[in-house]
Amino acid sequence: MFTGIIEELGHVRSVEQRGDNARIFIEARLVTEDIHEGDSVAVNGVCLTALNVEKDSFAADVSRETLDRSTLGRCYQARR
Repeated sequence: MFTGIIEELGHVRSVEQRGDNARIFIEARLVTEDIHEGDSVAVNGVCLTALNVEKDSFAADVSRETLDRSTLGRCYQARR
C-alpha cells in the first residue's frame, strides 16, 4: 500500500546506459532536502533507491526489467 505524499515534479536530467541497465539522474530540489543515499524514492510510481544525492538532484539505478515494464523505459529511450 502506497502511503507517501507527492512532494514535487522532478525532471529527468540525464540517463546513462550501463550494460542492459541504466542510471537515471533526476533533478529535484524539494525531495533532496530530506533524503539520503539508500532511501527509497518513488519516480513515476516506481520505487528506486536514491544514489549520489546532491542539493538539487539524485541518481538511481534502473534494471532492464524495470525499463521494460514501466514508464521509465520511455525516459530511457528519449534520452539515448
